[in-house]
Amino acid sequence: MDPKHLEEMISYRRKFHQFPEEGWTEFETTYFIVSKLKQMGYETILTGKQIINPQTVMGRDKAKVREAIDRSVKDGVPLDFIESCDGYTGAIAILDTGREGPTTAFRFDIDGLLVMESEDPNHLPVKFGFASKRPGRMHACGHDGHAALGLAIAKWLIQHKEELKGTFKIIFQPAEEGVRGAAAIVGSGILDDVNFIVGSHCGGLAKLGQMALVHGGVLASIKYDISFKGTPSHAGSNPHLGHSALMAACATAMMLVGIPRHGNGVSRVAVGTLHAGEGRNITPVHAKIECEIRGQTEEVLNYLSENVEKIVKGNSVSYPVFYAYELKKGL
Repeated sequence: MDPKHLEEMISYRRKFHQFPEEGWTEFETTYFIVSKLKQMGYETILTGKQIINPQTVMGRDKAKVREAIDRSVKDGVPLDFIESCDGYTGAIAILDTGREGPTTAFRFDIDGLLVMESEDPNHLPVKFGFASKRPGRMHACGHDGHAALGLAIAKWLIQHKEELKGTFKIIFQPAEEGVRGAAAIVGSGILDDVNFIVGSHCGGLAKLGQMALVHGGVLASIKYDISFKGTPSHAGSNPHLGHSALMAACATAMMLVGIPRHGNGVSRVAVGTLHAGEGRNITPVHAKIECEIRGQTEEVLNYLSENVEKIVKGNSVSYPVFYAYELKKGL
């Protein structure tokens, strides 16, 4: 790789790292990406409902989107660009070589996480001055590097256009965390003509300077939002009349992480959040768990899913409370 390209990619990654944005709120990130693509000479750059099908969008908080739009405009993103996005983030650049050949897509995710970045002086982003400038938000999963790599590949492709055949689509996908963004892009139909698609992720088992190829997929996932609704009562006067959603949720969380692992493939269970209760002297009426399962094969994933649903239903009877759950599949 040309050292200049490497230096440019590093500078892009550090720029992204300083300004992480949660899924479906990546307006500043999208604007930066689109601006760079235009500078490279890309003429076809699609955004908004051109690449997102609103009917297949999952996990999009309208209040957070509105807040992100206001913040982005304040930070210098042109209002006409925001309006062109139709309230949705992400971008796809298309390069047609003019020569017959397959349509190849490269996919890069761009969202950050709700994680507080370390302030340790030895933490490299702190040491070199590119730590997150947004408290409670961080590129903790490497999507800053992915976005930077996407721009580097986009630049290489357009510089080598005369040596290539077919069409290339460079996808900058929003809201990867929580398996939300991919379905919305696929649902738009923009990938219907794609013959080959390449996705990648930094880290994992591959160390610095190594590359690993995956042939059979990586831990398909189902995300659960589990809600319990109990019966209120006063903790001092009539506790016997109450049914605690909090206790049902706690029991569920403990049992979920205790699901025996499957012998025919890798599996994961993670309980990420549990929010419950209305006051210290009130039997908790509401509780919500956000969790996920991952399985190496469909068999393993289905096994975990069946156990999750049995646990939720069982605890709703034991406590007794009402339950409901929503799931998002990332297959």
